[in-house]
Amino acid sequence: MPLCVVAVIVGALAILSAAAPADAADDTSALFSSGTAALRDGRAADAIGSFEALADRGVVDAALSYDRGLAYAMRVRIGAESSGDLGRAAQGFEEARDLTHDVRLADDASRALTLVRSEVARRRVRLGEPVEVDPARSLSRTLAGLLAEDTWSVIAVAASVAMALGLFVRWMAGAPRARIGGGVASGIAGPVLVVAVAMTLAARHDRMHLREAVVVAANARPSDQRGIVAPGATPLPEGARVEVVDARGTWSRVRFGSIDAWIASSALRPLARVD
Repeated sequence: MPLCVVAVIVGALAILSAAAPADAADDTSALFSSGTAALRDGRAADAIGSFEALADRGVVDAALSYDRGLAYAMRVRIGAESSGDLGRAAQGFEEARDLTHDVRLADDASRALTLVRSEVARRRVRLGEPVEVDPARSLSRTLAGLLAEDTWSVIAVAASVAMALGLFVRWMAGAPRARIGGGVASGIAGPVLVVAVAMTLAARHDRMHLREAVVVAANARPSDQRGIVAPGATPLPEGARVEVVDARGTWSRVRFGSIDAWIASSALRPLARVD
């Protein structure tokens, strides 16, 4: 093959490889723009189509999740609700709150989530079902989530240094006041070090292993591993945030407050995370 032909082929391949990401970025931008325009115009179904297309492409973004939640909530508000819309709205708001570093967006997502879950609770009251839709997390997980894993690590290092200096001063100082000061410093730094290390490990475990999802079905009844519904089992609330412990076939084992049960995987929508 002549060298000039090879050069043309190589050049064409280079142009195509450069153009493909650009085209993908343009399509993503166009989908997001069309979705926000449809949302602004009150066309909930069109907005959902655009935002879901972006999610199918693996786009993870707090603003996208928030707008997707708004689109599902809008479809409920205008009377065109499909089964699971409240759950999908809650999932979008939960995801936006987890992903964003913008305080205002996090607050907006929290308020929208409260409204959605209030509607779920209202419907459950009407059906005579328990109204709890957002059980509190465990104390350790709540504490670990107060600060980032890196922040807990820095606190642990600082406490370790402070404790070591306090012990050194207590051992070496001749003046009683200095020895007392060193003892106090090490006595305070010790418990701080223990707590910071524990929270660092807890935050690391959650980052690496914790998988969460939101219930997007109005009738997700707890079952056993064989898929047999427990007698008298109350459906998990639509829009509830659950921990996914295991998944086998079409079933997932979840924890929701004191409930540890299996439900259909199709009744769940995972929460995206950015490590």
